[in-house]
Amino acid sequence: MQEEVQKHTQKIYKTVKNSEHTLGEKVKEIIIEVFIIVFAVTLSIWLHSWSEHNHQQEEVAVFLGNLKNDLQNDIKNLNIEKQGYVESNMGYEKILALTPLQLDSIYKSKNKVSFPIYSHGQVMNIGNYEGFKSSGKIGYIENEKLKQKILNYYQISVPSISEVDKMYNNFLFKCFDKMIENADKSEEKLYSDPKFKKTVEFVIKLGKNNIRVYDQNVKPMAIELIKEIEKEMNK
Repeated sequence: MQEEVQKHTQKIYKTVKNSEHTLGEKVKEIIIEVFIIVFAVTLSIWLHSWSEHNHQQEEVAVFLGNLKNDLQNDIKNLNIEKQGYVESNMGYEKILALTPLQLDSIYKSKNKVSFPIYSHGQVMNIGNYEGFKSSGKIGYIENEKLKQKILNYYQISVPSISEVDKMYNNFLFKCFDKMIENADKSEEKLYSDPKFKKTVEFVIKLGKNNIRVYDQNVKPMAIELIKEIEKEMNK
């Protein structure tokens, strides 16, 4: 393209220097050459923009495909974590329901009370989103509605999962701390201790709250986002 512009620029220069042509002929030739240069430059810019736009949309398509897989895995992980909460809560409720007489009977028979341990770690898949966002490519998504849903999911819903799981783990670790503090005492006394029982009650409440957050807030958003992505990819 640069060579073409230089060639037509040289033609203009030669036209100006050509003493055989009249002024009118020179002006006419110059206008034609300038038009050719402007057209060539405009076409080049348009082709470059078109090519760049296509490349950007190809990147968006790959990103959305990966994001769909992440969301499907998020839903599976949420179901696994929810089941962990359900089973743990059942175990804690059984412990709270034990009377001093029942606890005494258990330990006299040399049995143990099983204390459920299910610490919740990283649940959501955020690698693809973080990579695309940090590279400044979120703006490539032209569907504004879809873009906002993606941002809301990863900036509101995903952090909410981390927060509620963190709160749950904190109270669970308080139970462990209490067990360590009372390591020299019998488990019968520990499970009868009002403070320990109150901590376990909070663990149960947090577990139920987290199930609600999973089922009513995050999972429906993930399902809706998958539908929006599929709709966009099928255009």
